[in-house]
Amino acid sequence: MTKLRIISGDLKGRYVEAGEGAGFRPTQERVRESAAEIVKRKIAGAAAADVCAGSGAFGFEMVSRGAARVDFVEADGRAAGTIASNAVRLGINGRINVIRDDVRRFVNTAGRYDIIFYDPPYDDDGLRGLIPGLLNMLKEDGLLIYERRRCRSEKKTADTGGKINIVDARIYSGTVIEIYKRESNADSALSGDV
Repeated sequence: MTKLRIISGDLKGRYVEAGEGAGFRPTQERVRESAAEIVKRKIAGAAAADVCAGSGAFGFEMVSRGAARVDFVEADGRAAGTIASNAVRLGINGRINVIRDDVRRFVNTAGRYDIIFYDPPYDDDGLRGLIPGLLNMLKEDGLLIYERRRCRSEKKTADTGGKINIVDARIYSGTVIEIYKRESNADSALSGDV
């Protein structure tokens, strides 16, 4: 079993256990830290969701940094059970909810979030099409963090052409995170105003 360190906040230095299931690719520590830093002004008291949660490491980071509630959405039963066990071990099970569901069904629920972290399997290109549905689940000025594989054509900057509501994108080796904001005018970069 892999152990992933919580980077900051009340649970800093503690670990969550992650299963070794097929297809699981935990978000790198550096990527988690950077994404959390980008949205840090929105975390305190936030309602957040870790969608296609896998290990749940990003959601646990949100709890550690002060999110009021985090919903972990994971279709795999073993991974969902490990998330629940980690929450009990960390003493935060009252602040989290594990939703064992496929993301395709989850986007049709009535949840409303300040922050959604979406890290679907890299090899399922169809899951990118769920971004508009996830944006609809955000509260006004809420943020969606989408993690994806870096394309070969992306050398120094992420390809954001034709994407609506995107306000920032960062490359970390073979990974890209894109930040989307729920608003009709997403022309401005984050520049600390998140």
